[in-house]
Amino acid sequence: MKIALDVSQSIYGTGVSDYTIELVKHLEGVLPFGYSLRRYSELKRLVLKGVSLPFPPTLMHYLWNKLHIINVETFVGKIDIYHSSDWIQGPSDAKKVTTVHDLAPFLYSQEHENSIVRVHTARVKWVVKECDAIICVSQKSANDISKLFPETKSRLIVIPEAIPSRFLLNPELLNLESYIVTIGARQPRKNINRLISACSLLSKKLVIIGESNQTSPDQSVIFTGHISDQQLVNYLAGAQAFVYPSLYEGFGLPILGAFHHKVPIACSDIAVFHETAGPAAAYFDPLDEESIATGILDAIKNKKFLIASGTKQLAKFSWSQTAEETMKVYKSLC
Repeated sequence: MKIALDVSQSIYGTGVSDYTIELVKHLEGVLPFGYSLRRYSELKRLVLKGVSLPFPPTLMHYLWNKLHIINVETFVGKIDIYHSSDWIQGPSDAKKVTTVHDLAPFLYSQEHENSIVRVHTARVKWVVKECDAIICVSQKSANDISKLFPETKSRLIVIPEAIPSRFLLNPELLNLESYIVTIGARQPRKNINRLISACSLLSKKLVIIGESNQTSPDQSVIFTGHISDQQLVNYLAGAQAFVYPSLYEGFGLPILGAFHHKVPIACSDIAVFHETAGPAAAYFDPLDEESIATGILDAIKNKKFLIASGTKQLAKFSWSQTAEETMKVYKSLC
């Protein structure tokens, strides 16, 4: 059985990148392939023994999502399974598998650039029409795609993710007084503004790791902007608590990182976080700033219990198991 896995998104440092990199690492005999123009050298280093193509994603979107021409086999040879990326669904004579990480471009389209929404909208048409199996990283994502695209229901398989390797780096000591940490971005669904207000109620210093490098008039709020994996681990491991105030996520990989570094977690009381964090978090109403503040205090107060519970919860997830379950999906189609 020859399996081709599109790894084009592995170079972007996102949760989808983590998933792609780890899946290739743990799946034996899979042929990774990908395309990039501006970051072709990075892709080539990651793909190594696979197939790397010096094509821009915009071209592949046009050829595969829009026109849906030129089979994947043109670049990778004859295959039995084609596992597509989160961006682009190419035509192929092989059995087709894809992974759905979240439905944010559809459920929160107003928070995304129009170009991103167009890419996902064009792709999902072919996913719904052609994919033989659709892997979802959480039951919440499976429920979302089932509601939006009911015809996919019989093809959905839930296979959770696990902790990315970059979260396993040994932390270095920071010269920073006690603080709360979160990972967030500018999208309103990340709910960062309410978290800032909640921390001000507690007079707690807040470190916000993410894409924004803005400054705040409040010196108790630090925006790190984009940082290295080592810096990410440093901030995470040294925190009093990790807070995840999102209104919507597909899985919540940073929760597993906090478990690993024995940091208590306070997070939104939403379905997907109950899948990922289970009993090892202090839950709060993400729409209520006082509830967020109470959740943070509860996490700090119950640190010993939450850390012990987090260690048990983390053991439920492994990339070996993810790869094994994914291979079962491939074999079921051949």
